[in-house]
Amino acid sequence: MAKGKMKSVYGIYKKHGREAFLDAAEYYSCHVNLNSVEKTIDEMESRWYDRSHTCTEAEKMVEDYNNGNTILNDDCFAFVDAGQSFGM
Repeated sequence: MAKGKMKSVYGIYKKHGREAFLDAAEYYSCHVNLNSVEKTIDEMESRWYDRSHTCTEAEKMVEDYNNGNTILNDDCFAFVDAGQSFGM
């Protein structure tokens, strides 16, 4: 992994704080617990982001963060497709 890249959603939380992290997490998970960062992280690490089960919600958030594609990146309010289509 390149120097300066985040390795986990916990690292993103520690860097940006509780409120900013939980706001950003809502783009990746329907299971954000507004009362507990730890429960939110546990949920994101245990749920698949995509239907082919290649990455978790947490992995996708870290990947997007490292590529500058989250609301937490400087002046970036990029659209994030959560890939969670219901009824398909």
